[in-house]
Amino acid sequence: FMSTASRAIYSINADLLSRFNALFPARERSKIVERMIQKALAEREQALVEAVRKIETDPKFGAIREVSDDIDRVVGEALQDV
Repeated sequence: FMSTASRAIYSINADLLSRFNALFPARERSKIVERMIQKALAEREQALVEAVRKIETDPKFGAIREVSDDIDRVVGEALQDV
């Protein structure tokens, strides 16, 4: 997909940044950081999917599902009254 590049300012440990800059040429750094962010996002999103799946299926989370079902029912009833 086509996207617009944006600049961002983040605080990074000086030694870590120095090592990164020493190993990666300036013309490659943005693309490398972008790939690392994409990887971190994919990992975090997968962890969230797994957590939701566990809550939806694991017997240990039955009480949470019951509360969620109750909330869904109350909200559904409230929306019907609107």
